[in-house]
Formats: sequence, C-alpha cells, structure tokens
Amino acid sequence: MKYSLVACIGAAALLTGLPSQAQDKIEWSGFGNIAAGMTTGSDDQLFGYDNDLDFNPDTLFALQAKADISDKLTVTTQLMSRGSEDFDLGVEWAYLQYQLSDSTSINMGKLRLPLYMYSDSLDIGYSYHWLRTPESVYRVPFDNYTGVNLQHNAFVGNFIFNTQVIAGNVNDEIEAAGTETDAEINNLIGFNTSASYSNLTIRLAYYQSNDANIELRGISDDIDGLLATLEAIGANQMVSELDVAEDDGTFTGFGVMYDNFDWFVGAEYTELEVKNSYIPKQRSSYITAGKRFSDWTLHATFGRTNDKVIDQERFNIENPQLQQGILMAATTQLSEVDYKSIGARFSIASGAALKFDVTHSDDKRTDESDVLVSAAVQFVF
Repeated sequence: MKYSLVACIGAAALLTGLPSQAQDKIEWSGFGNIAAGMTTGSDDQLFGYDNDLDFNPDTLFALQAKADISDKLTVTTQLMSRGSEDFDLGVEWAYLQYQLSDSTSINMGKLRLPLYMYSDSLDIGYSYHWLRTPESVYRVPFDNYTGVNLQHNAFVGNFIFNTQVIAGNVNDEIEAAGTETDAEINNLIGFNTSASYSNLTIRLAYYQSNDANIELRGISDDIDGLLATLEAIGANQMVSELDVAEDDGTFTGFGVMYDNFDWFVGAEYTELEVKNSYIPKQRSSYITAGKRFSDWTLHATFGRTNDKVIDQERFNIENPQLQQGILMAATTQLSEVDYKSIGARFSIASGAALKFDVTHSDDKRTDESDVLVSAAVQFVF
C-alpha cells in the first residue's frame, strides 16, 4: 500500500511538471469499484472471499491517459491498483494506435487479450449489469498480452462487423493448485469477430499457440517429489505428459446478446485446451437475463464449468502409489461447478451505480456449496 501511494504521488508530480502544451493534449479518464462481500458459512470460500467482511477482492481504481502524437497516431496508458494485489500500482495497458483508415487501426504494445464479449471492459464494472463478470467463463488466469492487433469495422448489408486479428506473447504469473507459478505463452495468434444487427450481437473468437509453458515444479512438495521419482525411474514420457512445456494450446469462444434496452438475454461458451499436458479441456458457459425498470436493473445468471475428464490411460503406470500421485496431479485443475446468481443494479448518478449480488456455487466434485453476498459502488469519470 505504501508503494502504491508513493508511486501515485510520483506519477502526479511528473505529469503536473510537464509543459502546459503537452498537458493540453492528454485526455484523462478513469474508473473504479469499491466492493465488499462475505460468505454466509464459516467454511465457505468463493471468489477470494470468506465469512469475514472483506473489501479487497473486487475493489480497484484505474486512471487512463490518452494523447495524440499526430492526427493518426495516439498513445494510451492505463494504471491500475487492485485490492486483490495489496493495491500495488501496475501498468495494465500501454500501447500505440495508428489509424490506417476510418475503419481500420493497428495497435502495438501491452494490450487486453480479447477472449470474451466483455474483455475490453472487463475491469469497468459500471459498463455491465453484473457486479463481476461470470467466473464460470471469465477464468483464464491472464488478461493481457504484449504484441500487436489489427482492428477493422465494416458494414455488410444491415450488419456491423468488428474484427480483430492479434499476434503476441503472454508472460505472467498465474495460480495453479492454489500456488502462484510462471506462465509463458509464445507465438499466440488468433482472431475475434462480432456481428451486430439491430438489438442482436453475435461473437466468435479463436486463438492458438504452439508454445505454451506453465512451471509445474514448485507448486507443491508432493508434485515436486512425484516428478523427481518419475525421472529417477526413467519415466520421462510420463513427466512429459504432466509438464506444460512447448505444448499446443487453443481457445475457442462463442457469445450472443440480445438487448432492446428494456430487457436482455445473453450467453457465452468457451473451451480452453492445452494438448499433451495435465490440464483438462476447460469447458465453460453461462446464460444471463434481466429486466430494466427506470433506474433499476434486476438480473439472474446461471453458469457452469464442466471440464472434460482427462483420459486416464495417458497416465497409466505399473506402480500403484505413483499411479495415485499422477492422477492427483492430472486432475488438480479439473472443475465441475454450477453457479447461480441474482443481482440488482441501481443508477445513483450519472456515471455511478450501486450493485448487489448473491451467488451460490455447487461443486460437483467435492459436493460442497458456498454462498457469497456482495455489494459495490462502481463508477467512471
């Protein structure tokens, strides 16, 4: 927290010290979420919350600066401080945009990875009806990449098409088996395209990499010991099956939303697969619907993670004790959870909303259920 405060003061001092001509060219904006929540049971844990009232998991603040270098070239930087990361200040976005034409632009730098329908506004809670985007689908453990994308808008008949083609790399820390570890995705390429007609929007996304890497060693003593034992007995093929090293990975997503400004209904479905690794095929979905009443919006969402069970034949070994450890490691990321949530949004002012949410999760693998009650004030400026 002290680091964040010092960084903010330093950034403010630097910006106010710029020549007035440079400051006049900067377009400032920002947003924030102030959220609180707690689970209803003493053993419940969900989305970073437990049965003690907590303000950190969903609280964040961001400041964005956009400056024109020329009539076609702009630079954008977004700084963000998250409660889930002890309010340490970090650079979320930093990129150059070159406007090739009225309908086409190219962006280069640190960018948002456009996996989902709400990827571009993922952190801007004010922009959607939920208090938080559905965790059943929005669960890929990294949001940004470093690289380039080409964006094109086109009218085809009565349809408006928006298409992005991207290429780049991801180098980030992710959570695996409850522990932070390094992830590196190289040679990432793909596209997403959305088609809008009247009140209907349909979106398709596909991305792939031939060099996906996740550091498995160091996650736990049990897994480290298992890998060391397998290497000692010469079971290198089994180690290769468990490791995520230079593996092929693919992500596919489909989304649809109908919104006539009175009521809305939408859904998303995604699949994430890292081939020849211990990670199961992650299958995720949700359906949501809501109704607007003047300043109020009431909504409900059902989400599901239904990961494909790993083919156990890939991990067969004659030693029964090693077999048990291998299957434990191979299923550590398997998720089969149903989520049901109801929520309300109230517009308290122009650019600010008060939200309430109750979410129930039902884990099919552990037969455990949790209930989270949360509220937030979300704003833009």
